[in-house]
Amino acid sequence: MKTLFIICALLLCLSDLHAQNEYDCGIAQYKKLTHIAQKDSITGSDLTTTVLLIKELEKANCSDYTGKKNGEEYAIATRTGLFGDICLKSNSQNAVEEYIKYMKRHHGSAEEQISFSFERIFVKQPEYVLSVAGYDKKLLDQLEWGFLNNHYRTLTRKNYKARFYQINPKVKAIYPKYKKQIDYLLKEISGELKG
Repeated sequence: MKTLFIICALLLCLSDLHAQNEYDCGIAQYKKLTHIAQKDSITGSDLTTTVLLIKELEKANCSDYTGKKNGEEYAIATRTGLFGDICLKSNSQNAVEEYIKYMKRHHGSAEEQISFSFERIFVKQPEYVLSVAGYDKKLLDQLEWGFLNNHYRTLTRKNYKARFYQINPKVKAIYPKYKKQIDYLLKEISGELKG
């Protein structure tokens, strides 16, 4: 009986520890990422640190930075959202490359934040994105999905192309070099709006 009581007590302690670990999932990494994301500019060293922290969170399967208020758990931030913000502020080809690697590791994920952040990075650095993505239709589809979702309130079947170029003015200058990818994006956006 005493042994059974000890086993039950140990199981309860382990269960509480597991629940606490789920709540604390990656809290130290998330705090560091949040600090980096709040900077006005991101250095190469910041990006390297970010990539290492993101990989630690991925390995631990920590996708959300959560907190508790009045006994209720809530999301403070997401791993993808913080990574996207940091890559956007980094404004470098290396950041684009790292974000695309992240996307490929999470291909098939239902997390829409991946495409939302990817489109925002594209707006800032379209040539970097298109040069790294190439004609990878999975990546271009993510970009199209991000565009549609980030700008759906202002898009119609009649204005989508004008809005695309208005939101992405740098694309006009690089169109001859990336015609195939840009035409694919516009065709897919048009198809979604007609559907």
